[in-house]
Amino acid sequence: MTKQKFAAFDIDGTLFRSGLYREVFYELYKMGVLPTDLGEETTLKHREWRHRVHGNAFEEFETIMVGGMDSYLTKLRHSDYDEAAHRVLEEKAENVYVYTRNLLRDLQEQGYMTIAISGSQKELVEPFAKRYGFDAWVGQEWERGSEYFTGNVTKTHTGKDKIIERLMEEYNLTLQDSYAVGDSNGDSSMLAMVENPIAFNPTHELLAKALENGWKIVIERKNASFELVKEPNLGQYILEKTNQQ
Repeated sequence: MTKQKFAAFDIDGTLFRSGLYREVFYELYKMGVLPTDLGEETTLKHREWRHRVHGNAFEEFETIMVGGMDSYLTKLRHSDYDEAAHRVLEEKAENVYVYTRNLLRDLQEQGYMTIAISGSQKELVEPFAKRYGFDAWVGQEWERGSEYFTGNVTKTHTGKDKIIERLMEEYNLTLQDSYAVGDSNGDSSMLAMVENPIAFNPTHELLAKALENGWKIVIERKNASFELVKEPNLGQYILEKTNQQ
């Protein structure tokens, strides 16, 4: 049987312009579901990130938000979570980057199997992935009790290479001409295994790995995106292509 080519996409910050997980947190806070002190602490860290107070502001913000949600899970009704997730998907699912949206469509038209791998919860990832025509998707899992979440969590924001290896075996996929697109250090393992890795609007950590390994770097700003590739003879990056949106 002929093996199929595939393309794996991170979602948060790569296809979706924000984070699905983050937007649900905001929605739960607006609904009055989350504790006031957690919302206030997260708002403070969010402000520091938006104002670029220091280089680790985003990581601190994410740590507070994720840690707060994980510690609150046993008090969170899944009916409230589902309502917040529904609102986010209805109102914001079209808020995507143009470059990665177009790349996804091009690869789908070429017959690639497209895979969404996200650290957001599967209740968010599945409907989002279906909306954009992905063939398979993987998201974080929160175990559900009768009314509340149990607190047991299966993480998917790291170890994405292992997830891809499992999917390759399950769907008979090949690494030949394979693609992976991601924006953060958690995506580096899947970028390292494919033939066409793309670091999209990369964090400092991912940028360093992209430069070290010669991966394509794409920056999208305003109404244009810029594709940077390493020129073997020069040993440095050059602007390969500019895309007007």
